[in-house]
Amino acid sequence: MKFICSCEALKKEIGFAINFTSKRNALSISSNVLLENSNNVLTIKSTDTKNGFVGSIEVETIIPGSTTVICEKLLDVLKNIPSDISLEINEENDKLSIRNNSESKFLVNIRTISSEKYPEMLTISDDEFFTIGQHDFFSMIDKTLFAVSKDEARYFLTGVYMEKKDDKLVLVATDGKRLACIRKEIEHEIPTFNPVILPPSFLMNLKTIGSGDGVLSLAIKDGSIFANIEGHLIYSLLITGSYPAYERVIPKDFSYRCIADTSDMVNAINLISVMIEIKSRKIFFDINTEGVMVSGEDNDGDSKNIIHCSYDGPETKLCFNYNFLQDAIKKIDSKNFCIAFNNATSAVGILSDPESDYIFIIMPMQS
Repeated sequence: MKFICSCEALKKEIGFAINFTSKRNALSISSNVLLENSNNVLTIKSTDTKNGFVGSIEVETIIPGSTTVICEKLLDVLKNIPSDISLEINEENDKLSIRNNSESKFLVNIRTISSEKYPEMLTISDDEFFTIGQHDFFSMIDKTLFAVSKDEARYFLTGVYMEKKDDKLVLVATDGKRLACIRKEIEHEIPTFNPVILPPSFLMNLKTIGSGDGVLSLAIKDGSIFANIEGHLIYSLLITGSYPAYERVIPKDFSYRCIADTSDMVNAINLISVMIEIKSRKIFFDINTEGVMVSGEDNDGDSKNIIHCSYDGPETKLCFNYNFLQDAIKKIDSKNFCIAFNNATSAVGILSDPESDYIFIIMPMQS
């Protein structure tokens, strides 16, 4: 096998491919990337048996063929090459030779493993995909992914739940202490599918590869999620398990609503977080008709900040994990946001104002 290609183009694809290789065993072929060269196209594939990637670039094919090479090593080499390169297989010693094509000042040889030994990758037909705008789907990911659980003992909570309901696409994430949910009407038609739990790595890889413009396509088949995005095919095994009935956690209505400026609240929390006891992470909200007093304290002192608000209800004191609250408010796109509640001990909703398709639920802490 021999071909000539742009170093930058190949480096970009290998940079994507490495996220789908095995990190646990550098000697395993699943830590390699598969290179298939023919008809002036180089196809790049990688898989750790649970996740897969397929991309391609234009090359000048001199001798068609295929091989696998250590993905991390190839990427490290490409990062230090400034121009077009020539790659060929030295069949005598089973190594991939890389030359600077314009100046031929260096030669790098990397060990290869026959492509015949590479794991078989999943495939799917084009007619099984449905289309969604990248901007819409990436926004939904941003508003939910941060709330997934990190507890592997509750594996089914470590991913983002996705379903179609009332002609809307719904994404939900929870770790048992907070819940983020977004429902969005999608411009393109979405077929009916059984609810699934998406691995965070799949969603993060989507955002890494995508530009945020145009569309992407998704397909669900045989316990796997597939995506076509900007000329790449990626897939991942779905997370198995029974997701909790998330709608039971979201109150059907709230008795009281406190509306405040989003950026003012973010700035106040940032300032007060310096004076919050690290272990408890408690931040206090004293809400009345004159404003919200946000406060925190630790052994070295305390901090208070009063934020103007619109509120018509009884004086109420709420206590939150400030990290959870800060994460949620930063996801609000509108100028104002709303703290909605029924009392000081029941679930609290964080919403945009005016209300949109996104809600964050947080349980107050004991003050």
